[in-house]
Amino acid sequence: GGGTEAKGRELGGRLGEDEMKTRSSTRTAGGEEEPRAQNEYLEVLKKRVEEARQRERDRGVFTRMRDFVDDILFKYNITSGLYMLDPWERVVFNLVALLVLLLVVFSGYRQVVFVLNFLS
Repeated sequence: GGGTEAKGRELGGRLGEDEMKTRSSTRTAGGEEEPRAQNEYLEVLKKRVEEARQRERDRGVFTRMRDFVDDILFKYNITSGLYMLDPWERVVFNLVALLVLLLVVFSGYRQVVFVLNFLS
């Protein structure tokens, strides 16, 4: 119908009318799914998954590494609440956090050296 075509155009025009059937639209009057429609639905899903996997394989190593780092930074900003800060505030916060981390590591290193010298 016209609504399905408009919905397909909203999704980039990549989907045909048959591909856009939902699981509920493949049910018969008795509530059982039509096997043919269900198989078509699964085939479309399998095809989309394989296309997505192929696109992922085709991407370069550096692009994937950059995306991985971007994802980690995004998660860090979201979980720590830094996304609410201005960029200069974020830099100040990260510098203070880095300084505290370095002092903890240095202090731990000094403590381990002290204990090892004490024991020997």
